[in-house]
Amino acid sequence: MSKSKLVISVFAEDRPLLIQAVSDCVLQHDGNWLESSLSRLCGQFAGLVHIDVDEARRADLLHSLAQLEQQGIRVTEHSADGVVEEDDSVNAVEILVEANDRPGIIGEITQVLGLAGINIESLETGCESASMAGYTLFRAHMLLAMPDAMSEDDLDAIFASVSDDLMISILQD
Repeated sequence: MSKSKLVISVFAEDRPLLIQAVSDCVLQHDGNWLESSLSRLCGQFAGLVHIDVDEARRADLLHSLAQLEQQGIRVTEHSADGVVEEDDSVNAVEILVEANDRPGIIGEITQVLGLAGINIESLETGCESASMAGYTLFRAHMLLAMPDAMSEDDLDAIFASVSDDLMISILQD
């Protein structure tokens, strides 16, 4: 049978067994849950799921996933035309960014990274009070796909061009 790649987004008010409801639909249609990125934020749950399913079962799976709306789970199909297998040879670097919080900091960071040819593969951000200092601290945990010729020193220079209060810690390479 011919396999079909399927990418869906899932959105709902967070609650227990939410992921299981989606997983059960996939399993009932002999689909294979290949990868996902799922998260809770402000009481809401959102994520992306990459599924492999027999072409003959695709329509039925999508119909079952649409029925989850009755449980408050909104599932949306997205084009899988651009789905490619992960490239293990990517120069991936995991970093933690910390700076004084301010409006526009995400835009500043993403702009310099993009102009340097660095792709952001994952990004988690948050703000917290720096209680002893009396200001809000911005934190970003990022997984970056860097050009092969780029070094960690180059990455330091790129972030230094954003502002002098921005610090990065390389977690792995």
